Amino acid sequence: MLNIPKVKICGITNICDARDALALGADTLGFIFYEKSKRYVSPETAKEIAAEIRKTETGYEKDFLSVKRNVIITGVFVDEEPEKVKMIIGESGIDIIQLSGTESLEYIENLDADRKIVLKAVHLKEDKDLEKINYFKKAGVNILLDVFDGKGVYGGTGKPIDLRLLKNVNMDDLIIAGGIGPDNIKYILKTVRPYGIDLSSKIEDFPGKKNRGKMDLFFKNFKGAAYEIA
Repeated sequence: MLNIPKVKICGITNICDARDALALGADTLGFIFYEKSKRYVSPETAKEIAAEIRKTETGYEKDFLSVKRNVIITGVFVDEEPEKVKMIIGESGIDIIQLSGTESLEYIENLDADRKIVLKAVHLKEDKDLEKINYFKKAGVNILLDVFDGKGVYGGTGKPIDLRLLKNVNMDDLIIAGGIGPDNIKYILKTVRPYGIDLSSKIEDFPGKKNRGKMDLFFKNFKGAAYEIA
């Protein structure tokens, strides 16, 4: 069986984009609950989207990390109060908890969640940042690697991650984000072999509104590169 990376389409804000992403091949959809994000979605809207697409999506069961179901939803949080995270998870039908801020292991413990469904973002700027990967992995937490773009910026900038930092990193169970799109996915897959790919800005018309044509081109290039490399 070919080891094709999983794909997370993040920054979903409406049902149309959710359906398009799933139809084209997304393994999980990301809803951003960080109010300062241009792609913020309210828990109420997220609940409506999740309920609707789970009711109408009749495709095969997908799997992402330890979750298996027809539609897998990832909720993205940034240094949110643990009790509020728990509330949103319970109300919105979230499967994966992505923590994209400065959350610590103590914070994760306070969530009282299965660590198999926790995805912690590690923002890379220099080699020493790689130490954080093992820190969280040893605690049983999944890792997403993203670009560091300054204090207070937590992804969605369209800036690419420095792949040179990953030359000696085993990517088999890691997810990579940061400036990924139709134009560079082949180069990325040739350079690193991650468990998963996370993208948003390069397949949008503007923040929060996906472009079907750009998503289609991404998946064509992605699948072509994955099969070619395999």
